[in-house]
Amino acid sequence: MATEKIRKERLSIYLAKNSFSTNELILRTENTKATIDILIREVKSTLYIKKEPPTVTPSWTKLFTQDENVPQGIFGTSSTVGAALVVDCEGHKFILTFGSGYHLINNEAIEGDFGLRVTLNSADPDKLRSLDKASYDHNSLNSRTQSPQDVDIFDLAIDSESDLLYAVTGASKVEIFGPHVTGRDALTLFVEIDLKGIPAILTEALKRYKSKLPIEFEWVDNINRVRDKETISLLDLFLNDFLIDPSASNIWLGEPEIVDWEAQIGYSFDLRPKTARHPTLELKQLREYLKDLGQVASTHSLRETFVHINNSEFQPTKSWSAYRCLYAELKNDDHQYILRNGIWYKVDDNFSKKIDTYLNTIAIYHHKFPTYNHDREEQYNEEVVKNDANFVLMDKKTIKTGGSYDKLEFCDLIKNGTDLIHVKYYRSSNTLSHLFAQGYVSAETFIKDADFRILLNPKLPKTIKLKDPNPRPDPNSYRIVYAIATSKKIPAELPFFSKITLKNSVRTLRALDFNVEISAIDVDPAIAAKKKFKPKPLPKTHL
Repeated sequence: MATEKIRKERLSIYLAKNSFSTNELILRTENTKATIDILIREVKSTLYIKKEPPTVTPSWTKLFTQDENVPQGIFGTSSTVGAALVVDCEGHKFILTFGSGYHLINNEAIEGDFGLRVTLNSADPDKLRSLDKASYDHNSLNSRTQSPQDVDIFDLAIDSESDLLYAVTGASKVEIFGPHVTGRDALTLFVEIDLKGIPAILTEALKRYKSKLPIEFEWVDNINRVRDKETISLLDLFLNDFLIDPSASNIWLGEPEIVDWEAQIGYSFDLRPKTARHPTLELKQLREYLKDLGQVASTHSLRETFVHINNSEFQPTKSWSAYRCLYAELKNDDHQYILRNGIWYKVDDNFSKKIDTYLNTIAIYHHKFPTYNHDREEQYNEEVVKNDANFVLMDKKTIKTGGSYDKLEFCDLIKNGTDLIHVKYYRSSNTLSHLFAQGYVSAETFIKDADFRILLNPKLPKTIKLKDPNPRPDPNSYRIVYAIATSKKIPAELPFFSKITLKNSVRTLRALDFNVEISAIDVDPAIAAKKKFKPKPLPKTHL
């Protein structure tokens, strides 16, 4: 008698954070029918089936109706029927979802990186098909890259120091997992299986979840987004102590995204006419604003207070919660955490030390720039050139290049014909990321693109024009200088994500054979004290 062929099933496997949690905390059981207990090779499991209106029964239900404890017709006949199977295995709770059963999952009760870590420990590093990633070095971007054939992870265009990896699909090295494995929050497999085979898969998945990541993927642990709500709440409570401490240097305010600050007159915490508009965004100003309202600075009050960018008409052009504008770096239980754009990240200590060690190799530019006390960078750059004949002004002299950057600014200042200086008043980590990107993109284009040099040459003073813009210049004859107006120590006290983008920019420039240096420009403390108020309307005259 021929044996019945085992069906292929799609398994989505989640791991509960707490093995002692009740199923009612892990699943939204109010949306399910009466439970069914199933014993799978002495492993206790419970089946939850979603309540749905009837239409048709999905084929995956046969996996369960083969068991004598599961009545025929129990699933109903809905095209959107779903189920969740909770399995107690190896001292842990696993949840397998089928159809639309993933809607039953309480996301706060599951391990957010379970599927990803199992996949990284199970997939062939040279046979990947797709990945989901998010960047944190400039603007936060989420994206997916795919390949029609097996490739390694770097062929899928990921930067190990600038991207967060969220999901991976690749060829499986583990026979029991089938030919391919996908991991995000859930581990997703497509395997020939019946109920009796599930415990073996869960045991193997747990072992691989707890294993150290292979060397090809060790960098994934450099920075991880904190997803656990309890941990986030604890970090917010810890942060509250620093918010009320005026001497705290590990927290500050900054725009959470790139803004055209030259088109605005300042920031305010509400839009009333009598409210001060500040040219810079300072935590001290926010504390004073909240104090006038009878409040103290806390993560709660910052979530309910807004930062508005005001244009010349004192109208808002952008607004964010003050919490999104808060940048913090703190340590808790010997781990470093970073708050940026309203998101907490956990940073590996060794990775942090590696970044600092590299930045210590950047030379300091030995020129004393005048103190920064201007409303706009263009005004400052003009003053530098006005008072020192060694400088040439290049600010605002953009060159249309086409491509992703469209227009490029070669630099802000040129000193002695060879020092290409990029000036930026420090406002946020996004501001600095833009500065560092501008430096290496313009320098790389200058070296590689003759058309760019041909367009650039007429904008250069006669004394430093290229004799012939067609031949490739010698990059070792030039120095790229990042000049940052800030009261912080450079680069030691830069925001951590800015350190990463600076490291990557310097590494690229050095690979092109440029010399790279950095400089801190002193800032006049009076800038933070400046205020503007919306003018009162003129009184109406009666004719």
